[in-house]
Amino acid sequence: MTKNNISVAEALKRLESGQTLSGFSIDFERIKIEALDVMKLSKAGVNVPEEAIFYDDDDIAPDEAFEGNWQRIDYDPIQELDSQTQTEVTIALRKEVRQWIAEEHIHLNRLIEILIDGFYQSQKVVKEK
Repeated sequence: MTKNNISVAEALKRLESGQTLSGFSIDFERIKIEALDVMKLSKAGVNVPEEAIFYDDDDIAPDEAFEGNWQRIDYDPIQELDSQTQTEVTIALRKEVRQWIAEEHIHLNRLIEILIDGFYQSQKVVKEK
């Protein structure tokens, strides 16, 4: 099976529209990819060559949620994604909330993943005390 060669921009467009990158090969020659786009590609199972990754420390805003002590994790979160299964959920939202989500370009799937994971982690901490 011959893989179709596409640009990084085309790959990101496919991911944003919910399409798969299966059957495609991404051309990383002579291009620098911003760290956030690298994370999107990595989540889709694409290995981005290290020499193609670009980020500027000045562009990274401090986040109060990440202040304090960092804890080492004993697993690879990227590999962990491969073993996870998806759960489909339907939620009803008021019209004004749907409009706000659209206007702010909020990725609802990712937001819900973060909220549920945060709730789960909080419950673990509460049960340990």
